[in-house]
Amino acid sequence: MVHALRRARGLLDAGGFIVDVHPTTEQAHLELFTGTDFIRLAERIDDPSPTGPRQRHAAAERAVSSCVEAGDLRQHRDVRFTFHTFADSVDELLEHLSVKWKTLKFEDEDVRRARASLARAHGSSIVVTERVIASKLTPP
Repeated sequence: MVHALRRARGLLDAGGFIVDVHPTTEQAHLELFTGTDFIRLAERIDDPSPTGPRQRHAAAERAVSSCVEAGDLRQHRDVRFTFHTFADSVDELLEHLSVKWKTLKFEDEDVRRARASLARAHGSSIVVTERVIASKLTPP
């Protein structure tokens, strides 16, 4: 990613900037959204492999820091925000996640609890929530 950031810097027009957006290393989690409240139901099962999501997200943070520390880019601002993926059913959400996040897993008991919670809370949605960071980067 360091190489990609340095290459992108070379492609910028005068006054141009890069917006880097990636999830933080905070674990994504499963929630029930009632229309007014988010109720946390479960944490995702972490993939501790070198290519797991937390490791990839940490590598992205290190790459940005490396380019800034080396003087290749200036970091003007970090904005952290919450990103939600909503679905009307647990199966719909799991189907979407199996395509988008191939390694995202929840314990079977957590999935059963999510289904039961959604069935009891008519009009609610099932949600995967993750924290994301966006940074504005410019040439020095």
